[in-house]
Amino acid sequence: MNNPLEERLAEALAEFEETRTRLAEAADEAARISVTVTAKDRTVEATVGAQGELTRLRFPTNRYRTMAPAELANVVMGTIAAARAQAASRLLDVYRPFGPIPGLDPDAEGGFAPVEWDDLFAPLRQDPDLVVPDSRSTTTSGGALLDELVDEDEDTNGNGAVDTDGVAR
Repeated sequence: MNNPLEERLAEALAEFEETRTRLAEAADEAARISVTVTAKDRTVEATVGAQGELTRLRFPTNRYRTMAPAELANVVMGTIAAARAQAASRLLDVYRPFGPIPGLDPDAEGGFAPVEWDDLFAPLRQDPDLVVPDSRSTTTSGGALLDELVDEDEDTNGNGAVDTDGVAR
């Protein structure tokens, strides 16, 4: 008869390996993402990669030569933004099975939105053994895991005393 802990560990390891394989496949798929968008008036064509990086900018017609600089700039920037939003949407589709992706927002400019640390760590706060303190909270306990950690500004000496000036004694 096997040890139940060993069985759980074996199951967790198998699940980890499966997830790692699926993530590697998703990363390969994401690396191949390339989106090309053409402006409505067909003056500009922009191609971006998965991270929103501009990989190609093309002017399929000569119409751009008669445009005012500000008008051309607006068409170029709008076309690049549309391509980035589509690339972000495709990237989101690739990684959606693994859960939410902080910061990836196809509706935001360029496909990415600012990430708040408290929102990023919110799922960890739901696990009672891995409580991450909310920076907006006034409570001092960080849960079982964080209570074991020492603040980075403090240095413990061998006697369990804490030196707050960073000098070992």
